[in-house]
Amino acid sequence: MTDFRILATVLLTGFLSCRCDAVTNNVVPTRLYGFTGGADGGIPESWLIQASDGNFYGTTSQGGANNTGTVFRMNLGVTNIVGTVTNIATMTTLYSFTGGDDGATPIAGLFQGSDSNFYGMTTRGGVNDTGTVFQITSAGTLTTLHSFTGGADGGYPLGGLIQGSDGNFYGTTSQGGANNTGTVFQITSAGTLTTLYSFLGGTNGAIPEAGLVQATDGNFYGTTSIGGSNTYGTVFSIRSNGAFTSVYQFNKADGRYPGAALIQSTSADGYFFGTTRLGGAGGDGTAFKVSSQGTFTTLFDFGGSNGRRPGSSLLQAQDGLFYGTTFLGGYRYGTLFQMDSNGVFRTLDSFLGDINGGVPYAALVQGTDKYFYGTTGYGGPGLHGTVFRFTAFPGGTYTGLATQTNALSAASSGFLNLNVRFTGYFTAKLTMGNTSSTFHGTLDPSGITTNLVPPNGQNPLQLIFQLNDVGGGTNQLDGTISNAVFTSEFLTDAAGVFANTNPCPQFGHFTFIIAPANTNDTTVPQGFGYGTLTVAKLGHLHLTGVLGDGTPFHAGGPISGIGTFPIYDLPYNGKPGSVLGWVTFPATNAFTATLDWFKPAMPNNRFYPDEFTTMPTLQGAAYITPAKTNGLTVAGTARVTLGGGNLSSNLVKDVVIDSNGVVTVTNPGPDNLALSITPSSGLFRGSFFNSAIKLTPVFTGYLLQSNQSGAGLFFGTNQTGYILIQPTP
Repeated sequence: MTDFRILATVLLTGFLSCRCDAVTNNVVPTRLYGFTGGADGGIPESWLIQASDGNFYGTTSQGGANNTGTVFRMNLGVTNIVGTVTNIATMTTLYSFTGGDDGATPIAGLFQGSDSNFYGMTTRGGVNDTGTVFQITSAGTLTTLHSFTGGADGGYPLGGLIQGSDGNFYGTTSQGGANNTGTVFQITSAGTLTTLYSFLGGTNGAIPEAGLVQATDGNFYGTTSIGGSNTYGTVFSIRSNGAFTSVYQFNKADGRYPGAALIQSTSADGYFFGTTRLGGAGGDGTAFKVSSQGTFTTLFDFGGSNGRRPGSSLLQAQDGLFYGTTFLGGYRYGTLFQMDSNGVFRTLDSFLGDINGGVPYAALVQGTDKYFYGTTGYGGPGLHGTVFRFTAFPGGTYTGLATQTNALSAASSGFLNLNVRFTGYFTAKLTMGNTSSTFHGTLDPSGITTNLVPPNGQNPLQLIFQLNDVGGGTNQLDGTISNAVFTSEFLTDAAGVFANTNPCPQFGHFTFIIAPANTNDTTVPQGFGYGTLTVAKLGHLHLTGVLGDGTPFHAGGPISGIGTFPIYDLPYNGKPGSVLGWVTFPATNAFTATLDWFKPAMPNNRFYPDEFTTMPTLQGAAYITPAKTNGLTVAGTARVTLGGGNLSSNLVKDVVIDSNGVVTVTNPGPDNLALSITPSSGLFRGSFFNSAIKLTPVFTGYLLQSNQSGAGLFFGTNQTGYILIQPTP
């Protein structure tokens, strides 16, 4: 059975695909071992597990002393030569199945129980040649726990075992049971088997080929490959007492023939993620997510260079992303891929079916060394499959800020932009003070790297950083930047990946003001900065504004997947001054950010010639054109306050603002206050007479819809002042 499936796959791919399919090899798997098909086994169709001793264990469906499969242990770091082939791992055959009572053809992988023994199943063999459940020690002592009869207890298991929270083991059989359409069973470590459920072959599904997953709610979830109301397979849940619930029925458009176990996401929503071998838009399978209540989303439709026929479970790695394999497509012999929880998909590599392997049937596993490990059922030096590993990282653009937290200064603050490839190679640009440097490097498998910038300069900066997962597939690079003078900490967030069908949640138009840290401190600007911020559907943010001294500043770039954006600008024409700070968008439409503002000494300036450092607060909110609401949110009576800017005292006036932005001053006076509002943008302008300096300053600012207020600035003789528009107390 297995020989035919591998051969059919290889032959069909020769007809259905060609090497001209454009797939970019972003990662390069390393072959650790090539099976010979002899005593060491051949054609592994199962996943690997890394055991508590650090070694990897698995099964082959063929080969061994009797050509009926093996259980093996793989030890890394020791070169092993088989014939003329050099492997960089040592393979030890722990057990060769005889094809008799002990079983034959183990297709599924192993599970290490809480007793440190390994548990697995064979698809054939046993007393009735319908499969077995076995236990094996790390020394290779095998005990047959149960031989399936093909009757009420089931037969021909294809999926793996898992150990439930109650200590028992749970699995499925693809045939047998009361209706010969498969079962769900429980078995103890002593071999006592209980059939929990026999599939009916109707709307509740039939022929489960995959194992189970125990969810955080304590229930077990799985799939059937066919059956259901549309005959294309189902998702189900079952309790340890056998209480069964059909969760979802596939309809072909969203996939059919799910043959791999589900996994539950580590995110708070607890969705289950899986694959179907067929169906979807191109008929070549899908990736999907489904809730315990049956809320279903097709995440990706496979086909062509992105791979075809995903036959394995997904792996949610430590970076929060999902990794998997297809056993067809790409360059004929299957692919490796990476996907986020929204279905943003990246092909990492395409197998060639050469000495490095092809046709990966099994799921991937991530080792404690952060490498990804897997098997192929074809290729390798002996054409009997391989074990491989590779590194992959959440590629993309990372942007962020560096600050010396214990001593803020322009020289030790900066901006970092990195473009990371899936291989871990990156290019980067660092701006510290008013000096920019570019550099590149490669993350090690743990996501850590050290770089000198510039590498050959005097007193270079040393950057040490590492990759961190912050949940939901969103990642950060953080670390330190240091030289003989300072040590600064930096943080960069990965840019979000959005599409028109999955737009950036922060999409929209915002206005903001920048409140001074202290409006009574005349050594720094007392005026309120202001500006606008726009986030496009695909997540690009553009900010333009004015600081409290009237200096324009700008920022732009991608917003992160967690709704953060690093503001950074050098607004003083090459002089070592800067403004920087993190904007974090919460679930609401309002946000705040503390800015670090460094102004250099500019002796010829009339306004603030001396250098200063201050930390104003940026306050922003979504601005919706009033035509889409019921007029200006500030409409009604309001109080206008002007202060600072060389005024001898604050000027306070009450005004009435109509829904169209027309402003009437309640008590006009010699100050000649004039105010106009542009409802479409929230911009306001005006002027007043300052009797102390005998001038008529002009002010400008923006409204904030979130609190029905506005703020801006005006110029005095050598200081800026502020204007506030607030609801009348």
